[in-house]
Amino acid sequence: MEGQFGKRKCRSACGEFGKPEQTGMRNKMRISIIGLGKMGLLHSGIVNSLPGAKVTSVCDQDLFLSKLASAILPKSIVVYRDVNKMISEECPDAVFVTTPTDTHVSIVNDLIKAKTDLNVFVEKPLATSHKDAGIACEAANRSRGVHMVGFQKRFSRVFQKGRQLVRETIEEPIFFRAYCFSSDVLREGSGWRSKKSSGGVLLDSAPHLLDILLWFFGEPSSVKAIKKHVYSQEVEDYVHAVLTYDSALQGYMDACWSVSNYRLPEFLVEIYGRNGLLTVTDDFVKFADGRGTSGSLVYHRQDFPSSVPFLLTDPEYTLEDLAFLEAARTGCTPETSFVQAAKINALIDRILDESR
Repeated sequence: MEGQFGKRKCRSACGEFGKPEQTGMRNKMRISIIGLGKMGLLHSGIVNSLPGAKVTSVCDQDLFLSKLASAILPKSIVVYRDVNKMISEECPDAVFVTTPTDTHVSIVNDLIKAKTDLNVFVEKPLATSHKDAGIACEAANRSRGVHMVGFQKRFSRVFQKGRQLVRETIEEPIFFRAYCFSSDVLREGSGWRSKKSSGGVLLDSAPHLLDILLWFFGEPSSVKAIKKHVYSQEVEDYVHAVLTYDSALQGYMDACWSVSNYRLPEFLVEIYGRNGLLTVTDDFVKFADGRGTSGSLVYHRQDFPSSVPFLLTDPEYTLEDLAFLEAARTGCTPETSFVQAAKINALIDRILDESR
């Protein structure tokens, strides 16, 4: 399906967009934000601080949030409650969709119908199911714009190095274990996360981990899984999945948002090969030579260049937005395209089917 987009593929990060003197851009790219939650505000802050782009409009159906935005945002940013009206009146070059997951596909359809050359960024995951993700991909095929989903772990220098070492250092990966843990749900009725519309941990933090595993190893040939309710009644709080590959590689992943003492979400992938152990986390990547011939290789987060035009949170968020805007400028297909994101939804569906 990748070729159906008719665009050349981008590298994982395009770093020149923030330098208008190199891109030759005289006019800033006009950006709209749909959804004024945490991620909408994050992308707004990053994008509006880049030399080659400016946020010209935002949209949220919630009356309170729209009124609050009108009161505190600069008057140059127009606030809307209707997506179609915003697209018609503002004619943006690109849109960031940061609304709840179950609204993504309908919004994408509306956006592409309204403006066929619109560039669209959607926060992960693309959809609540592989079927709906396919609908979004079909809509993208009818568009001349660029379409990307926010899997910012691919822009982490640590995980990029980890993927390189998987390919160049580990000899015959045999087994892996991986997890993503957080302390988001530690009591019953923990806000929106405990509601059915949230999709549970599998549609919240697990997509990042599953994307890393697909990025490292490709698609598994078989999946076995279980899920468990810890505090939530409507959605799962914990998922365990065993993934097997045609290469005979096997491993398991655990995703749980009800683990205490995790102030920030934590990700880990350990890969056991014939010649040693590779460990990748948000903070470091380490290879321990099991044969005692070459010692250990350790790369900490601080060892990698982190210079970005604007640092609001982790550098990978800025690098991710830069990659999207550069893809929109050049017309190349991002690495985390809708097609790639649909593979995550397909794997989530397989895990859910097995866990039932």
